[in-house]
Amino acid sequence: MSKQATEKMEQQANRLAPRIQMPAAPFKAKASDYIAKFMREIGAHHEIEVMEAVIQQLSVEFVVSKQAAKIRLVEMGFESAVGTFNFIDGHYVPPHSYSKGAISRNQTFTISGRDAAIQRLVNPALHSLTQDGDYLFLENHYVFKAPMYIKKDSEGHLHLTKYARSHMDECCLVFDMEIQGDVSKEYHTVCYLNREEGAYTFNITYNEDFRAKTKEQQKAYRQKEKQEEIEIRMKMTDDPSQCMKLLLNWKGMSNLDLGVAINRDERTIRRIVNGENVPSLETAVLICLGLNLPPIISSKLLDSLGVKLIPSKSTHLWYQEVLNVKYNEPVEDAQAYLAEFDIELK
Repeated sequence: MSKQATEKMEQQANRLAPRIQMPAAPFKAKASDYIAKFMREIGAHHEIEVMEAVIQQLSVEFVVSKQAAKIRLVEMGFESAVGTFNFIDGHYVPPHSYSKGAISRNQTFTISGRDAAIQRLVNPALHSLTQDGDYLFLENHYVFKAPMYIKKDSEGHLHLTKYARSHMDECCLVFDMEIQGDVSKEYHTVCYLNREEGAYTFNITYNEDFRAKTKEQQKAYRQKEKQEEIEIRMKMTDDPSQCMKLLLNWKGMSNLDLGVAINRDERTIRRIVNGENVPSLETAVLICLGLNLPPIISSKLLDSLGVKLIPSKSTHLWYQEVLNVKYNEPVEDAQAYLAEFDIELK
């Protein structure tokens, strides 16, 4: 028997196995029962809130892996299962869902930090869309910066809201996935859905044709916020002392507050504010992050401080990345994000 024939038989067996282990009628009935039961128990408003628990229960009951149960659910029409158990950047991404049919099987809202940075660098459309701070990179998604979609917890860390996680097509950008390697066309759906650690490798490309259905009031909120940012930017001069004092006042922070936020002593901050010291590149970037400055303002402050990011330097590119898409997060979160790519900012 030829190698090609053997491979074809193996693929057919792989496709049949889930149908034998998880027969359509009983599997679908059990899934519906568990969804209703778990939603009732926790008072959930969206199916996605219980889908991972449902998958875990089904995997135990039908003696299959979580990924096998997830894929079978999607085949049975439970589309919210797509956004579960996606392992990226060393962690599972919080479960999320979107309107039925909003994206195709080879598209995703969820990408790695490295793919996000590369796409911003090589794709002019994505770079243009994200350069003014309208989108933040949170939970492995580019999400529109508005209160309906992003919330801050008691410790200041940013997260997607429950609403955002169940309405991804309203607030997030979409990327096309292309499987790397020789995989038969019939097997593609399984590959796209199986985003477990080490499962498959994808080429990721920003899809500029997708238009998120962002609510008008959220667009208006962001527009008002941007107008304030523009007004502050227009007040900034080339005098670093004037800029620092203006921005500290705008953010309601003292020299001590900023020093604590970026792990610098108050005297160091005071000397920078008074124009007595020129900060290092790292300190200048940390000041921008400590003040949560949007890109339009952080770029001007760096210029005023006499600090320049050099695009040909990899470290500088990553600094620019956090200034563009992580600027609204606590400094330690931006530092942790950079550390994932072996970039140190202290």
